[in-house]
Amino acid sequence: MLRQELSRSVDHDPDFEWRGTDVTRIENLSDIVFAIAFGMLIMSGDAPRTFEGLNRFLLSLVPVTFAFIMMMQIWNAHFLFFRRYALADRGVVFLNAALLLLVLVIAYPLRFIFDSLYGFILYQFGYEDYVTDLRVNYRRASIIMGYFTAGYALAGLLIAALYAHALRKAEMLGLTDRERQLTRVTIWIVGMGAAWALLSCILALTTPLGAFAGFFMNATAITSPLIRRRMKPKSRAA
Repeated sequence: MLRQELSRSVDHDPDFEWRGTDVTRIENLSDIVFAIAFGMLIMSGDAPRTFEGLNRFLLSLVPVTFAFIMMMQIWNAHFLFFRRYALADRGVVFLNAALLLLVLVIAYPLRFIFDSLYGFILYQFGYEDYVTDLRVNYRRASIIMGYFTAGYALAGLLIAALYAHALRKAEMLGLTDRERQLTRVTIWIVGMGAAWALLSCILALTTPLGAFAGFFMNATAITSPLIRRRMKPKSRAA
């Protein structure tokens, strides 16, 4: 009872009882892997040793920030899963292992694609060195976007599979009707994000849009609120 009251007033997930009160070995390993991935995003090259190198590092903070935000979205979905359901069966171990491998694989493409897009913007303002050092042309940027969006789509599918697995264990976990519906909402939102990423991948590799096809992933800002409104669970009082 005390845990439930605290969750309503302190936690950022007040509508869901957190069953995972202790950090498991799976979560410890996962946090280590995510920490490595975050490090890969930030320090993709050598530490700056000259004034020019420092300027380049500071310029790179913009794409790093966007890449960091996207990786944090994956981490937060992973974090909420283990806090909400506290599952550690074979299915969860397998799906979590696949997700961790994918997180490490997409870290560099994630950073590189934002570097490329940011370099294109800088190029329009006459800062050509940033793009020249990347050695990326329009076609290569399209392929890199294809790598990243394919990986991001697969990560979304793995996260959706984790939540779907938890929904199948609803009786064992004692999920309320509201919690089951919130789980369904999460599956739909994450799954739709994966669908937009897959569409971006196809468009990036097969159309003249190239790397700019990645902007279709922003459509989740429209579809996610619609899904929440359409599948809104009943209130606690009800």
